[in-house]
Amino acid sequence: MISALIRHSIDGQYQQHARHNFFYPGNEIAWSPFTRRLVREGAPEILALRDAGRTTEVVDYLTAGARRAFCEVNQYFDMAAANTSALREVYIALVDDMVAAAVSGSFREAQLTARHTRRLQQWLQHTHPFFETYYTNADAQLKPVVCAEYAAALQLNVLQLDLATLKEPVLDIGCGAEARLVRLLQQQGVAAYGVDRFIAAPEAYLKAGDWLDFVLPAGHWGTIVSNLSFSNHFLHHHHRNSPDCARYAAKYMEVLRALRPGGSYHYAPSLPMVEKYLSPGEFRVRTMPVTARFSCTIVTRMPAGEQ
Repeated sequence: MISALIRHSIDGQYQQHARHNFFYPGNEIAWSPFTRRLVREGAPEILALRDAGRTTEVVDYLTAGARRAFCEVNQYFDMAAANTSALREVYIALVDDMVAAAVSGSFREAQLTARHTRRLQQWLQHTHPFFETYYTNADAQLKPVVCAEYAAALQLNVLQLDLATLKEPVLDIGCGAEARLVRLLQQQGVAAYGVDRFIAAPEAYLKAGDWLDFVLPAGHWGTIVSNLSFSNHFLHHHHRNSPDCARYAAKYMEVLRALRPGGSYHYAPSLPMVEKYLSPGEFRVRTMPVTARFSCTIVTRMPAGEQ
């Protein structure tokens, strides 16, 4: 169990640096009042982190908080398994530094924060090189690029979903922390499931994880949906010619192969750059306008007899 002093220190750091620009000149991380209290009063609790179990718990808490903090600033941060694992190494090093300082009896804030800042910068440069260019000329405090989780009724309308004809089971890719659409479908007796990076209240039918890591068995799902999530990120990488675009294209085809014959993938926004290449003998593509600049697409896997 994480001690109250350590938990308050971690939470205080994330609150203080919620929109921190790591590429703004001289924008070092600083300790919060909670962290200064921790180093004054909590040396025994820091020393206790030499126990492997306690270290793991604190590192996991730090990493989860960092993932949320980055994604709250910009929804397009890639937090798939490899990047999250690398981020975790940053926090293992931070805990090691704090334990070493407690052992020596000397906490040098400027030195410790500078080292942690450099590690986070290096993580960003390695995992998200585009953001260094994007944020170098930004302000010290970043403006968030986030997305909202929309009401279930609105999602049903945007994605052209009819509860009376919905094919099961249903998968919502990027269902949102509250999984509103999935929960509504469950309440209606529909076999619905969701995957998202952040799940507020875990359930057996909700999977916490990145959609690029989520495995979709071929021919398993009756309906797959994603509203302003997967396809929105795909478009983001496409428009900036990101190397990650190929990963999204491969996952998109995996999604289509995961449909049962007659099953459909409902998503918004549309992806015209890949939809035009789908074989009409295998898939039927329908695109419906939602607004003047925004559309929804339904891709249906054709039954064997109709191919």
